[in-house]
Amino acid sequence: MSRGVVRHVVVAVCLVVCAVLCGWGFLVREDARVGRMIAQASASSAAGVQVGAPYPADTDHLGEILSIEPGYSLPEGARVVSVGPAVRFEERFPGGWGYVIAFTAEEQAIRDYVDAETDLSGDIIEEYPVVDWTPGPVELADLDLGSISRPWRTGLAGGGSLVLERPLGRGWLVIHKGGR
Repeated sequence: MSRGVVRHVVVAVCLVVCAVLCGWGFLVREDARVGRMIAQASASSAAGVQVGAPYPADTDHLGEILSIEPGYSLPEGARVVSVGPAVRFEERFPGGWGYVIAFTAEEQAIRDYVDAETDLSGDIIEEYPVVDWTPGPVELADLDLGSISRPWRTGLAGGGSLVLERPLGRGWLVIHKGGR
């Protein structure tokens, strides 16, 4: 082989090696970034604390969480089942934070709550279609809508969502705030 051909082969091999090393470096960097995001999300979830959220996501801080501007409430006589951080919302909405409050309440209390806290009438909840998860509103990313019987959703003033299971009895108040 001539020197020119050898030189071209060496250059080609060097370019391939550089491309492989650059690709490998990119994958290592992305893997580390994803690992940090997962660790941060699970740490947030485990501690019930999110960056930017004013209170830990637990029942001990329910009063403070509900008093977040403009002030949230639950149906009369509601029993809180759980309070958790909106981790998936945080992942999909950079700088976002929020809470998911699961509750149970009597049917009439839920209807009265819908009348008082939304622009809708609690008398016609059954007439609304089931929430379509496709493509899935980012605000509801922390709920497993597949496990909720005929889920119904409406927005709340000040940023939040109310999701109800039909027949009425279970509900979720989803507070979502923040963002860059």
